[in-house]
Amino acid sequence: MGLIVPALFGLFYYIWHYLRDTPNKSYAAFAIFNLIWATLFLEGWKRKCSELTYNWGTYGMKKFEEPRANFVGTVGRNPVTGRVELVYPKWKRSLKKYCVSAPVITLCLILAIATMVGYFWFEEWMKRKVDGKTTTGQLLLIVPSSLYAVVIVIFNAIYRQVATLLNDWENHRLESSYENNLILKLVVFDFVNCFLSLFYIAFWLQDMASLRTHLAALLITQQILEQLLECLLPYIMWRRGKIISDLRKKKDKSRTSEEDQSDMYIYDGTFDDYLELFLQFGYVFLFSSVYPLAAVWALLNNIIELRTDAFKLCTVYQRPFSRRTTGIGTWQITFEMMGVLGVITNTALVAMSTEAKVVFIDSTDITFILVFVVIEHVIIGIKLFLAFMIPDLPKWMEEELHREEYESKQALKQQRMLQYQKT
Repeated sequence: MGLIVPALFGLFYYIWHYLRDTPNKSYAAFAIFNLIWATLFLEGWKRKCSELTYNWGTYGMKKFEEPRANFVGTVGRNPVTGRVELVYPKWKRSLKKYCVSAPVITLCLILAIATMVGYFWFEEWMKRKVDGKTTTGQLLLIVPSSLYAVVIVIFNAIYRQVATLLNDWENHRLESSYENNLILKLVVFDFVNCFLSLFYIAFWLQDMASLRTHLAALLITQQILEQLLECLLPYIMWRRGKIISDLRKKKDKSRTSEEDQSDMYIYDGTFDDYLELFLQFGYVFLFSSVYPLAAVWALLNNIIELRTDAFKLCTVYQRPFSRRTTGIGTWQITFEMMGVLGVITNTALVAMSTEAKVVFIDSTDITFILVFVVIEHVIIGIKLFLAFMIPDLPKWMEEELHREEYESKQALKQQRMLQYQKT
């Protein structure tokens, strides 16, 4: 739902400038819109998240986490509960994180950066060999970006396995600590792998036309690949499971539907979905001011994915176990950090736009930079002001919480009065 408004506005914006024959010049208005909408979207999600947790009875829930099932350690005594349980020295985990995991992640980042350099070299070679003025030449010039998008998807998948192995090896005691460390590993690499080339084109080459083409190629190609994987793989898994189930039914006609469901694949959880939405959020709100149709493609992708996810959950995977939670946890912080970064990138893109250069044509470079630094700080201030002014809880929920607090105090008061009368 959060993509409908930017998709409609972006489509209207693109068509309007296309009809005016200025599709590659004016993007300041859409950048400003992105800054406002990203803030409103994140604050609106906080309110929605509070409503959902309240309706599910998990708002304000505090729980004592038990050690993970895969946690390995020596037998010791918990200083809080006094129970005998497995313990693991913190210094060993820190040694693994900073002396092994960090160098491996750094090596993966260097490999991703080297691949990006190779992509730019290949693109420059293609520009020298192909006539970009012809239709065929323009299509051929998209090939490097499309191939690079495929490589990004492959690298992300391989690194995800590496990060999971490292995280398992670090032996985190609590599930929250395990997830937070895995999120950090994945977000850092995926951000560099997916967005570094866009930053290079935008702020080093300062080529808005190339940025627009590269962003479109990355976004569309990655979404097509992911949809193929999410459609074909579940279908193949479903067909394989159906064949096995039919064979077992022929051998044992007394099999129940519960036994058939036990043969389904185990659901991996929503971790990959959160990561996919994080990257999509970055494509839409970091650089889409130069490509307004980014939100349109993202919306179409999500509409299709609703059906593919429903197919997977209903026919391929076992029914997942529910987990009590108070929100999306660390993912909320990553989205908010991306929103702040979106303010910086979109302000910089506006500063490099034709409109800004025309308005400040008589200003010196220092004055020009200072003006937009001030504008960027003002926009961040407005973002913080909106976050402060928009309450995280809807009014009806505040009233319900106050009512519950009042009723609990009244019940406690009556209980004490009864105890006093008995004594």
